[in-house]
Amino acid sequence: MSLTPTNITHEKLLQIVQTRPQDYTPWGQYNRDATDESWCADCSGGCIFYALLEGGLGADWGVCTNPKSHRVGLLTFEHQGCCSFTSDRADP
Repeated sequence: MSLTPTNITHEKLLQIVQTRPQDYTPWGQYNRDATDESWCADCSGGCIFYALLEGGLGADWGVCTNPKSHRVGLLTFEHQGCCSFTSDRADP
């Protein structure tokens, strides 16, 4: 059976998503909340390199296109994140 947009779910994506040690906890070993100095935004904060999936899954899922990120080219849950975050908003 092939997957179609109607039977790809959040739960199925969580089962297949690749994780890396550099991912934020609980997916990896990086605790971004350990200190104020180590905190980094995640993809859901508006990273310019986060290409959202189409449809309803795009609210939570995308592909990282940042060549400086350890997640480049990978399906990524919005909170897996990395410290290569680059805001899609202009600085005020």
